[in-house]
Amino acid sequence: MQLKGQDSLQDEDYARFARFYLANCDEFDEQYMLHDALLHLIHTIQQTHLLLFDDEQGHVSAFIQYHYTEDQRTAFIESAVLAKKYRSSRAFFAGLRDVVLWICQENPEVQSIQFYAVANNRYTNRLYSKFAVWTDIQVRNGRTEHVYTADLDPLLIYLKIQTKG
Repeated sequence: MQLKGQDSLQDEDYARFARFYLANCDEFDEQYMLHDALLHLIHTIQQTHLLLFDDEQGHVSAFIQYHYTEDQRTAFIESAVLAKKYRSSRAFFAGLRDVVLWICQENPEVQSIQFYAVANNRYTNRLYSKFAVWTDIQVRNGRTEHVYTADLDPLLIYLKIQTKG
């Protein structure tokens, strides 16, 4: 998979992202409707960073949308989707590793990564709890979401980017 970051994205890439997002918006949860997806795109596209992962044919196969908190010390992952045919534990681990490396290179001030999972999605909550701590609850669009926080140093060790010590 090829990674394209914010600096190299063209208008065509944003269009490809929007199509992929809308086609896969039901991945967030069964209650996520088209109007939720459109509102999300409208409200976040100008305020977030975007990473696109293309497959061998040049089609979007995954994306990560994130922003930094005002103090630049936390990167908050707004949304992420990996096409079903590429999903596996290994792909998740490698993708998370790539994203964390990208964020660390882009912003050396980052000390933590935050993201959320729909509260009733057992799989995602169990997965995220392996490397992050549940730190908050928020309600968006009528859905309860758990906010997870991963401090950077332990996350780098978990992802085998750096060793203890």
